[in-house]
Amino acid sequence: MKANTKWTSSLIAAVFLAMVNTGVAQVGMQKSAADLFKTIKVGQWVELEGTLQSDFSLSTKKVKFLTGDFQDDDWELKGVVKTISPTKKQFTIGRISVLATAESEYESPEGTFKGFADLKTGMLVECEGTFLKDGTFSAEEIQQETDFKPNELNEIRAVGKVEKIDPIKRTVTMMGTTFKIVEATKVQSVVK
Repeated sequence: MKANTKWTSSLIAAVFLAMVNTGVAQVGMQKSAADLFKTIKVGQWVELEGTLQSDFSLSTKKVKFLTGDFQDDDWELKGVVKTISPTKKQFTIGRISVLATAESEYESPEGTFKGFADLKTGMLVECEGTFLKDGTFSAEEIQQETDFKPNELNEIRAVGKVEKIDPIKRTVTMMGTTFKIVEATKVQSVVK
């Protein structure tokens, strides 16, 4: 009986180690910023994070390749509200115009963010919705972020499809915004 228990324990340990090693090999693979342009393609879903520059481009901190079955309303945008147009029910994050519709849902941790009238410049928000062909982000959900670090106020995080790639200028364009790839850019590949 001891031999059988020992064999079973060894088998369980081997399976567990194989699962852990496979997971590490597949999730979070790091690539260099130079390798990015060998693998990234127009139309590919990625997550980009960057720091807003004076010309409204972003110095990219992170590029994460995404996999899965994405829908047209799976786009995300997180950043500080720069301008608000109450008559159009629009606001901007960086240069991206965000449209709040009658169906848009509003959320905040405290429950105080209930509608477009509660939106303020300087507020950090995360939006989920669809990026339209006219260059507008149509928000289905707008969530106020209240727990953040001061350096996040100059950052934008976007999830969506790559529109344009320029390996010479080392840029990736998404939602009409230019993300500049720098040597410090971290590149992650996620494989399911």
